[in-house]
Parts: sequence; C-alpha cells; structure tokens
Amino acid sequence: MALYGYTIGEDSNPNTSGNQLPVYRFLIPSAPTGSITPTLVGTVNLTSTATPRIDLEGLATNPTTGRVSAVNEARVSGTTTAIDPSVIVVNNVDVPFAPATTSPTRTPSDLRRFGFESGADFNRSALYNISGNPSTENGVPVGSSLYRITTATPGAISLVAAAPTAAQRQGTQPTNSQFADGLAIDNLNPGNTRALASDFSTRDGDGAQLYKVDLLTGQLSAPIALRTPSGQALNVNGDSGLSFTNFGSQRLIGWLETGAVYEITGYQDELAASGLGLGSAGGANGAGFATATLLGNVNLPNAVSGAIDYEGFTIVNE
Repeated sequence: MALYGYTIGEDSNPNTSGNQLPVYRFLIPSAPTGSITPTLVGTVNLTSTATPRIDLEGLATNPTTGRVSAVNEARVSGTTTAIDPSVIVVNNVDVPFAPATTSPTRTPSDLRRFGFESGADFNRSALYNISGNPSTENGVPVGSSLYRITTATPGAISLVAAAPTAAQRQGTQPTNSQFADGLAIDNLNPGNTRALASDFSTRDGDGAQLYKVDLLTGQLSAPIALRTPSGQALNVNGDSGLSFTNFGSQRLIGWLETGAVYEITGYQDELAASGLGLGSAGGANGAGFATATLLGNVNLPNAVSGAIDYEGFTIVNE
C-alpha cells in the first residue's frame, strides 16, 4: 500500500461546450524530493451545466469506501453576481475511474453557496464543502462558509451555521470573515469532528494559514500561521488543498494549485486544543503556527504558467 495524491484541473478547453476536467494521480513522497511525475487517470466531462464553466475544486476521499468525490465551485468564474444554483458532486474520480454525477437537494430551497473557491472532505457521515471568496475585487465580501452534503443519492446540502441570515443562505454573505479554500477532516480520532481549513492566498490580505473548523457550527478559529522549516513565513500565493492521510501514521499534506506538495507538522497542539481557541504552540502575540515543508513539485501540464489551475486535492491509500 502507498499514499497517492489526486488533483483535478480546471476546464482545459473553455472554447468547447461543457467542461473537460483532467484528473491526475501521483505518489506522495515520504521525504522531500525533487519533481514528482503524475499519471492521467481520466477526464471528467460535464456536458450539461447551469453555467458556461464549472470547476470541480473540492476533492475528498470517503473513509468508508476509499473512493474520491469532487464538488463544484459555487460561483460563476469572472462574474460578480451570478451564483450557480446547482451543486454537482462527481463520484469515483479515482482508480478505477468511473465518474457519476449527482445533484444534492438544497435545504432550504433558497440555499446558494458563497464564494469563488472551494475545498471538500468527508467525515464518516457526510461530505463537507468549504466555499470562500479571497478578494473584494470579485464584488462580494472576503470570507467563507461551510456546507454539509449527505452521502445518500442525490443527498441534501445545507449550510452549517447556528442561525444563518437570509443573505448567508443565499450566498451573498459569508458566515466567517476568514477566507479558506482547503478542508481536511481528522477521521482517525473519535468523533470525526476535528478539522482544519487552509488558505495559501495573499489576496485576502494575509499570509499562508490554517484554521481549526468546527463541523457543528461552521465557525473558523483564529489563524495558525504557516512557516518554513527555517522559521520564516511561508511565502506563497495560490489556491490551496488540504488532506489528512487518515490511516496508519497520520500526516497532514497541503497543496498549492501550481503542483507544490507540502507536509505540515506542529499543528497537533493547535488541533487538540478545546474549542476554537489556539493551543500551546502559540508564538508572538498568542498567534499559533505550524511548519510547512516542501516535499516536491508535481509536473502537471500548464500548472506553473497558470494556464490550468489544479485546485482540488485529496489522498488515497492504495
């Protein structure tokens, strides 16, 4: 058995009808290495969609079945007002590649997701999707919201919030003022409710960070700053993915849309702390921190140039 990462590209040919989204698989190294060679698993074809372009930005591995699912982004790329009313979940995009789509029922019926970026992960009862907006340039506030998707077919999607407002339900306001677009749920420990979210973007005015996520209330903690092994701030800027290995010796792996793979350590005290406060690893001014070590770069077509963004990320033990 070995750990494999999966990622999915944005629409590689926006001039055609529908969406063609390539899925790649690559070995997760056990220690820092140079370049990592991926293998094309298949291409997801979304030929009938509610908008001209839908990207499957959230990738997640079901701990019960071991299969990978993908969730589409919430808002139409390049617009400030159009909110995609449909939620598309594409199952079985791993090996063996056999994608099938389902559209969960929105509960309540006026539910619209917030944000332009998306991350996802399963616990043992549902698929969770964090959806956020990193920049006011998009015409909506900076922030993020958490959604729960039941695993039945087609299932139902609901906003995770104690008392959501009409604007939060309809996707024009976030439930959190912090932006995050990667999600990892800890399924090795009892309860399956411990989770972290990631933000490697500087467009929201800060650096690379993690947040604790409360899966019961949808709230994010104060930030956990990411540092390099030498103690410097992790200087990156891009959409992120995040995944726990959730089997064997637990590892937390971060992902940058250009193909950079990071192992994150030192988060353990933060995640173990009660509630949404930070743990005992606090630094200056009480801010928590963790260390991100570059494991390698996956050589994905047109990733470094930015012609294709690879935003979704998950790990499978195969």
